[in-house]
Amino acid sequence: MSLISAIVAVCKSLPILERLFLQVADGIKEAKAKARYNAKLDHIDTAMRLHGLPYGGRVQQHEKADGTSAVSESRVSRAGLHEGRAENDS
Repeated sequence: MSLISAIVAVCKSLPILERLFLQVADGIKEAKAKARYNAKLDHIDTAMRLHGLPYGGRVQQHEKADGTSAVSESRVSRAGLHEGRAENDS
């Protein structure tokens, strides 16, 4: 433990060494994060290959929408409060 304390003391006394060690530590963290990210992407790619894409692996798009909306349109637009049963809520 005294060796680590000595290294920390030297690093604090020489700021350039402290920055160097911090840059090395940041580089190691970034490398590990990139490796984890690539492993996740590989896992996703493997799952996609295993389960396959529908319709022979090609993405299909519709030519055009039929024009009807699933949401009904209201002709009257009003802002207001919902006057529910607030007095009975517990």
